[in-house]
Amino acid sequence: MNDDLWQLGACEIAQGIREKRFSCEQVVAAISARMTALNPRLNAVIADYSDEALLEARVADQKIADGEAVGPLLGVPVTIKSNIDVAGKPTPNGLPAFKDLIAPADSPVVSNLKKAGAIIIGRTNTPELSMRLTTD
Repeated sequence: MNDDLWQLGACEIAQGIREKRFSCEQVVAAISARMTALNPRLNAVIADYSDEALLEARVADQKIADGEAVGPLLGVPVTIKSNIDVAGKPTPNGLPAFKDLIAPADSPVVSNLKKAGAIIIGRTNTPELSMRLTTD
C-alpha cells in the first residue's frame, strides 16, 4: 500500500491518516519520491521542500500519537504555485528576475492550508507573470 500512496486523493489521504492506516511521514515520503522521479521530465516543481516536509510530517505524526486535536488536512502533502506567497520562500511568479523576492508572510490560501494541517512539499512552475494557461 505504501508504494501506492501517491495515487490517493487528499480526502483519502486525510482519512487514512486519521484511521492510522498509514502515517504522515509515509505519505510525504511516497509523494516526494514520486515527485523526484517524474519532475526531471515534467519540470513541474521548481522548489523541492521534501526535507522540510518530512520533518513536518514527523511532527504531525507525533501530534496524532499524543492525541492532540488536528486539522482536517493533517499530513496531506500539497504544492503551491510559484505565484502564491509562502512566508520566507521566494515568489518568482515565473520570472527569473524575481527569484530572490522573498515573501514576508503566507498568502491567505497558504495560511488556511497550514492551519488545516497540510504540508507543503514544493513550489510548482508558472508561466511568466501567470499570463498563459500552460508552462514550458
